[in-house]
Amino acid sequence: MDPVYLLAGLLLLAFGLIGVGVAEPELLGSHILRVGTAILAMALGVLLSPRLLLRHAFGLHLFTLFLLVLVLALGDGPGGVRRWFYLGPVAFQPSELAKLSLVFYLASFVGRKGNDNPILGPAFLVGSAVGLVLVQPDFATALFLLTLGSLLFILAGVPWRRLFAIALAGTLVLAPFSGVYLSRFAYVSERFSGFLSYLRGEANPREAAYQVVQAQKALLLAGPLGQGPGGTLPHLPEAHNDMVFASVVFATGWLGGLIVLFLYLLLLLKGLAICLRLQGPGSLVAMGLTLYLTLQAALHIGVTVGFLPVTGMPLPLVSYGGSSLLVSGLALGALMRLSREAAAKEVRRWSS
Repeated sequence: MDPVYLLAGLLLLAFGLIGVGVAEPELLGSHILRVGTAILAMALGVLLSPRLLLRHAFGLHLFTLFLLVLVLALGDGPGGVRRWFYLGPVAFQPSELAKLSLVFYLASFVGRKGNDNPILGPAFLVGSAVGLVLVQPDFATALFLLTLGSLLFILAGVPWRRLFAIALAGTLVLAPFSGVYLSRFAYVSERFSGFLSYLRGEANPREAAYQVVQAQKALLLAGPLGQGPGGTLPHLPEAHNDMVFASVVFATGWLGGLIVLFLYLLLLLKGLAICLRLQGPGSLVAMGLTLYLTLQAALHIGVTVGFLPVTGMPLPLVSYGGSSLLVSGLALGALMRLSREAAAKEVRRWSS
């Protein structure tokens, strides 16, 4: 296993244990089990051949779309949302798997067809995943999937004329339904209005920005070295999940927060290095998985410090949540496997 990835992954999982422990001590036991699952997923990612996953990427993405349809019919969640399958004590969120299947499917398509091939089919399948997540409703994850897919198209070198044509067509199709969506799922506009209230200094406990205000209190109270795992965290909704970065910093201090930022920066730089050393679809997979982990981390941290509206995005490898830990662990394991293959290619090149 790649020592950089392994160390970064284990440290982030350890920070997650601290953050969940200080936020919701009664959840620490179940989170330890989830961390164990993430480590097993990491090992599975190392064992699975990227070529095998690329070969079956289309089927994997279709299976994910099937799960996204099924969860709308049979799924459950708080407040009437339909995002999770509950199997006894185990809950699974298909939209997390969509982040992984999207990366492998688009890399597989570009590898087979090239980057100047019509992309209507892949754009439709990406849009299908985005639309199904959007009506769960999970606006933030849908927007993240759309952003991730768009970035992968751009990084693959798809001509701008094709991207603009698809974007324009999608906008014309979806625009007439935007008013209906916002009226049906009012929480989306409420979060944005709450964020604007926060920017104007008018946030109060009845607005979405209350979370951000409380998270900033926790960040300020942390101090350089933190309050320790036994500290009393200010009231902060979803401090173990959507706002776990604030819990981590509260317990470990500003120094701990900087270490977490450095670990994600390390993942980004390592992923870029692997991307440059590989060729073909493997390079795009490395970039896609790196973007999944680091871009989502940036969004989570941006929300916590008040730069972005509340999204509800988990912090990869840190937040409480079985689906997120499982998929992020699998993604990190796949990056370890790609790192090993890149190193082997380097050795063969120098020996030839």
